[in-house]
Amino acid sequence: MNAAAIPVPAWWLIATVTTAVFLMTLVSWMPTKRLEARMILVPVGMAAFATTRYCAEGMLPEQALSMYSLVVLAFPLGLLGRRQELARSAANEEQGGLARESQWSIAMTVQFLVVLLAAIGLWLWLI
Repeated sequence: MNAAAIPVPAWWLIATVTTAVFLMTLVSWMPTKRLEARMILVPVGMAAFATTRYCAEGMLPEQALSMYSLVVLAFPLGLLGRRQELARSAANEEQGGLARESQWSIAMTVQFLVVLLAAIGLWLWLI
């Protein structure tokens, strides 16, 4: 299977749904309005990155949309079950706490990286 097997309108729908999942989870998990605003900007930055790759490298729309969708979805999936730890870490960082206390636990880091690498691997398989 490849990304071109799925029509572009379907990829737009998938991208919209993955963005909604990202925003509903990660924005609601943030302990302050400032951190919520930062989370809202993540899909915007990822969309800018995908658009730049699309224009600069001549990617097909399906490839760019699949890249965006998989990486944006990897964030909430990679942090699934870690809401309290993420909020505590983000709040500590926001208040200028110690760097050590703002760091993610090893388990959370491994979980996030495994899901992110799986999403990237899936995207490479799709293209």
